[in-house]
Amino acid sequence: MSLPDGLTITRDAYGIPSIDAESEPLAWFGLGWAAAEDRLWQLEYDRRRARGRWAEVVGAAALPADRLARRLRLADAAERDLAAMDPVTAATFERYADGVNAYVRASGLPPEYAVAGIGWEEWTPRDSVLAFKIRHVLMGVWQYKVARAVLRARAGRRAADAFDPRPLPGMRVTVPPLGRVPREDPRAALAEQAREDVESAAAYLGFLAEAEGGSNAWAIGAGRTRTGRPLLVNDSHRALDTPNAYWQAHLRCPEFTVSGATFPGLPGFPHFGHNGRVGWAITNAAGDAQDLYVEQFRRGGTEVRTATGWEPVPVREERIAVRGGEEHVERCHATPNGPVVHGDPASGAALSLRWTATDRPCAQFGVLRRMLLAGDVRSLLDGQEGWVDPLNNLVAADTGGHIGYLLRGELPARDTLAPTQVPVPGWEPGHGWRGRVPFTEMPRMEDPPEGIIVTANNTVTAAERPFVSHSMNDCYRSERIHELAAASEICEAGDMVAWQGDTVSVAARRWGRLLAGRGPYAGAAERARALLAAGGGDLAATSTVGLVHACFRRALARRLLDRELGADTRSWLMGSGLPGVPVLLRRWFAALTWPRPDDGAWPAASLGDDLLTEALDAAWRQACGDAESPPPWGEVHRTAARHTLRAVAGPGLDPPPAGIGGDNETIQNGAYGWKEGTPFDITNLSVYRQVLDLADLDGSGWVIPGGASGRPGDRHYADQLEPWTRHRLVPMRPAWGTGD
Repeated sequence: MSLPDGLTITRDAYGIPSIDAESEPLAWFGLGWAAAEDRLWQLEYDRRRARGRWAEVVGAAALPADRLARRLRLADAAERDLAAMDPVTAATFERYADGVNAYVRASGLPPEYAVAGIGWEEWTPRDSVLAFKIRHVLMGVWQYKVARAVLRARAGRRAADAFDPRPLPGMRVTVPPLGRVPREDPRAALAEQAREDVESAAAYLGFLAEAEGGSNAWAIGAGRTRTGRPLLVNDSHRALDTPNAYWQAHLRCPEFTVSGATFPGLPGFPHFGHNGRVGWAITNAAGDAQDLYVEQFRRGGTEVRTATGWEPVPVREERIAVRGGEEHVERCHATPNGPVVHGDPASGAALSLRWTATDRPCAQFGVLRRMLLAGDVRSLLDGQEGWVDPLNNLVAADTGGHIGYLLRGELPARDTLAPTQVPVPGWEPGHGWRGRVPFTEMPRMEDPPEGIIVTANNTVTAAERPFVSHSMNDCYRSERIHELAAASEICEAGDMVAWQGDTVSVAARRWGRLLAGRGPYAGAAERARALLAAGGGDLAATSTVGLVHACFRRALARRLLDRELGADTRSWLMGSGLPGVPVLLRRWFAALTWPRPDDGAWPAASLGDDLLTEALDAAWRQACGDAESPPPWGEVHRTAARHTLRAVAGPGLDPPPAGIGGDNETIQNGAYGWKEGTPFDITNLSVYRQVLDLADLDGSGWVIPGGASGRPGDRHYADQLEPWTRHRLVPMRPAWGTGD
């Protein structure tokens, strides 16, 4: 079988497909075909994770994840979403699935299927919804809430308060563009009320004692660019998947033309791209759309406590096949608050999850087509009504010279903010939801007079309502982007590419300034102090500053935590595998170099010389190892991508590693773990860069840390890794009617 008449797929020098169709249904068929050609195994991986069937492929190691997926009941939610689709959207998903299945019939399966020991099952529209949901359920804030609850259960209120992530006075917000959190934060009273509410839940958190995303996007207005048209830039950060989470494509039919990055398996471009008139990009808003509830059960977990008494609990048994092992039977419970995700109801207590994306049918996928038809920024932002999850900072620019921002998605309307911090008692009526925050009340702006919009996972707004989240990042990346913008009177696309590769850490620069005013010390401590003091905070791959700074962070954090919380709690914090814990550590450490609102001094300035010299001495010795001097940062700060079949196929399918500069506080993002002595393998990095020049969209650029193809050994498997490592973009021009 070949492509149907009226449909062509051509590829550029990097294998990126351009799909040209004589009708819209053919366009979606072609996108499905091209996605299967490039990323069929990735589609398989995502739907099996979402269905809770990955243990069939890799064995018992995947059983915990499969059990959680079954408990989340994502498949049920996907069915509800399909039923809520309008006819046009439903047809789009069906034609996409037709394209995937037609490719398999025409070309067979890639070799990963033989390695996995499985066959093909027809792709369905439900699988597309599942693939999208599984990509975002673990990007929510519920794991962070668990982390805080565990910290509180292990170490008490004082420890939990020390890791309170509320934005500090002076930190930048996105709306308005040059705004900052005021000294008297109007949300502080709400936070204090939440803290009081949490106290009432503390008695129910003890059993939990048993038990990182970032991105940049900014728009430069027409009045600040050389061409008189806006620039739209993004640098999306996630963990590095193999193949990469995003897949680039061009799509054209009589109804629309679009170029952008999408998730393999999804008929649309929800996060990044342009339609020839308006471009868009997102960052994770860390919006709080997931609440956890401590549930009380009796009669062997068959009844749950509610505000009005005890109610029966529907229970469903799910059978999970395990490669090389015995079948597992998972009992999945559903409470009025949501499905049980952690714990065993038979024990009398467990955690349930309420999430906007599964709480009721989502009709959000109709938004995808409206984005492709939007004619300008205003219509693009207006067209987001109905989007539910994930909550995104959506930044847009158009060829008419406009820029705009919208907090896209749905926030629960809550009477109390206790659920925004930790799990709360599920039987107390005040902890429920009373609907959603109206679309018209979500933070939004168009054409701000400052001519710039910046979002880097920083606080969205200091306004009291809507209360977006407690789990915001520090704002050092936002600070640096604003610095670069302030230093550039007139910007052009090449400047934006350079900014994306910037490795200057505002926090590291502040540590350098502090250390420049101390000492001189002696020996290894002085060598570390002098290097950091002179380094300017630039954590470049070719410099040794990045490695010494990283070792210093770890060494100092360990000593401060030992002093504040004790060695046992510190050991758990720095070595925990709980995803929310590194986020808590990062925000706590970032606050050490943030000015206090009363006197403007950095808390780090009060650290004694004895503590600093001890940490600096340890940092230098750890950085050097057995050598006389440290190696360049890029030699040890490297990607460590693992193919999804590594457990059964070994490392032969892994892509090559690459070394880069930066850390979690630089625009060129490259996060790493906190535990001393462990490698500096990168845990979070840029997975899609894009620079849209609204004066020349065909001259725009993009790049991913891998390649268009997901097939190991293919020439396009990792051919974008080299330009990505060197902070370069590849051409975004479509290959209509050409080929490579």
